[in-house]
Amino acid sequence: MAITSHAFGRVTLTDQDAKTFQAQVTYGRPKAAAVEAVKRGVQVSRDFKEAGGKLKITLKRG
Repeated sequence: MAITSHAFGRVTLTDQDAKTFQAQVTYGRPKAAAVEAVKRGVQVSRDFKEAGGKLKITLKRG
């Protein structure tokens, strides 16, 4: 694999790796688990915003 990283955080893919990555970004489809995780994350974000940006944590002893 040809990955080059630089001092300021830049990462460069070369040759076939870059072509493969571009094809994945353009034509790839997410896994069902990833789609569900995003849906849950969006809901948590909305709940957080509706609560005025306050987080409530409830602990349960097992």
